[in-house]
Amino acid sequence: MRRGLRLAAAALALAGLVWALRGPLAGGAAAPEEARAGAQAPALRAEAYVVTPSPVRDVVRTVGTLVANESVDVVPELARRLVAAPVAEGTAVEKGALLFKLDDADLRAQLAELEARRRLAARTEARQRKLLEYDRKALSQQAYDQAVSELEAVEAEIAALRVTLAKTEIRAPFPARVGLRRASEGAWVTPETKLTTLQDTSRIKLDFTIPERYAGGVAVGAPFSFRVAGRGEAFTGRVMAIEPAIDAPTRSLVVRGAYDNPDGTLFPGAFATVELPIEQPGEGILVPAEAIVPSVEGHAVYVLREGRAELQPVEIGVRTPEAVQVLRGLEVGDTVLTSNLLRLRPGVKVEVASAAGGAG
Repeated sequence: MRRGLRLAAAALALAGLVWALRGPLAGGAAAPEEARAGAQAPALRAEAYVVTPSPVRDVVRTVGTLVANESVDVVPELARRLVAAPVAEGTAVEKGALLFKLDDADLRAQLAELEARRRLAARTEARQRKLLEYDRKALSQQAYDQAVSELEAVEAEIAALRVTLAKTEIRAPFPARVGLRRASEGAWVTPETKLTTLQDTSRIKLDFTIPERYAGGVAVGAPFSFRVAGRGEAFTGRVMAIEPAIDAPTRSLVVRGAYDNPDGTLFPGAFATVELPIEQPGEGILVPAEAIVPSVEGHAVYVLREGRAELQPVEIGVRTPEAVQVLRGLEVGDTVLTSNLLRLRPGVKVEVASAAGGAG
């Protein structure tokens, strides 16, 4: 009985060994078949981009503030009573328009007195001049000089008083729109009293800053785009001036742009987001943005070499919505695959559907 059991166990062990040996042999035969099937698979179609040198353009995104073309706080130069404000708030005025009138009654009385003194001094000077011309012994030169001096002194006082009188009329220094009035007629105003503001909004300035590394890439006349809160559209302006020095605490450069605003669409003081294109000197390698894929080392692209896809690690630089600068990893003339990237694998045969160049 025991002998029979041992023979049965030995038979089962031998059968298991034969089965175990049969599996690898069968798998080894199937592997070449699978390899041959992979080699005979149809090529994957993909679009490609041939690397060529291109200008490298970066876009600096920053923020800024809208500023009026000209702006001034209107204050009186004299401490006097405000007697008239002929211009309505919010209206547009031309240069020289009368904005405010201060009381000048006492000044005009002084002017009348000085005019009377001037006429008397003029008559005295005329009589003494004729007398001196008729007989030099009848009048000394000193007496005549004294008459001339008195006439000139009165005329100088009149000129000074007219300057003071002119300050009682506050006029617009440039074409502008009048702000809100801060003082009423009859109020006593001083040089510290703000009467109103003037804003010339026919052209809007936009002040913004850019990092110092872009200082060499911006120039007067360069275009830029900006948006303001509450308006969906983008506006296009041009750089009108650049600060000649970099701000040391912030390591940034102040740039001033301009935008024609004849209809008064934009208002000074508004917050703006700015996009300033900057072209870097020389040329570089740009590839379409969709060609960049993530990799273990950071970024990579699929390049076509000998008809097959190869994953090439790259180091990228400037990125725009359309293109990415490649600093290392590609050479001019390389063919970069730009479509079907999810199906690509290293070593896969690729058939180029179409090829393009010049991503920048």
